[in-house]
Amino acid sequence: MGFIKTFKRKILNIKDIISNKNLSIKDKNIIITGSNSGIGLSLLNKLSSANRILAFVNQNSNEVDKIIDDKNMIIKCDFNNLENLLDYQERIINFKTNIVFNCAATFGNEDQVIENIDLKQYQDAISVNSLSQFAVIQSCIKSKSLEIIVNISSEMGSISSNKHGGYYFYRSTKSLFNSITKNLSIDLKERKINVFCIHPGSVKTKLNTGGLIMPSVAAQKIINICVENQNKFSGIFIDIEKKILKW
Repeated sequence: MGFIKTFKRKILNIKDIISNKNLSIKDKNIIITGSNSGIGLSLLNKLSSANRILAFVNQNSNEVDKIIDDKNMIIKCDFNNLENLLDYQERIINFKTNIVFNCAATFGNEDQVIENIDLKQYQDAISVNSLSQFAVIQSCIKSKSLEIIVNISSEMGSISSNKHGGYYFYRSTKSLFNSITKNLSIDLKERKINVFCIHPGSVKTKLNTGGLIMPSVAAQKIINICVENQNKFSGIFIDIEKKILKW
């Protein structure tokens, strides 16, 4: 199975390299949450040279430290606790964010059998996957410079597509995040702020070691969607190929 997955991953990535366009973002103030790994780190790699980045990471910033320079900044912040963000509200507002990419995510504890679910850990997952990222968006809106919100979600947050149950932390918190995204798209429409909710697919990350898509490929397709900035996809659940998904 490992060989088959590796072969499929290589085929998918070769197809993307051959066929996909590589659009770019330049001269923007960009916030990326979850910058220390996966899609967030790949977005940072692709965007840091031509833009000004405020990168949110957890305590492990080893990979981000290699990229950050004088015009790009790191904020080490544990999203488990909303109060941790209070110290950075003014800094986010003063950064005058144009685009925010919300990539931070956690699956939570491995043991999610109904009877064994730890509610404190459940609260932490809600904070990381939904509320802390909403708090970042709130501060970005207050800066009155925001143009685009990109929330990286998952089809596991789709209520109508849930046929297998389990994964309470991740499924329910991504469902909440999807609902927040939809609401934002409605409330921010008059302000000309597009809000994208994107399922990146089976991406090879720390959360999904068996993923078929490399983070760099997913990141480029997310950038393409952002550059095209099509209003018709604002408030719609889509994948990186712009296929519309069910909520």
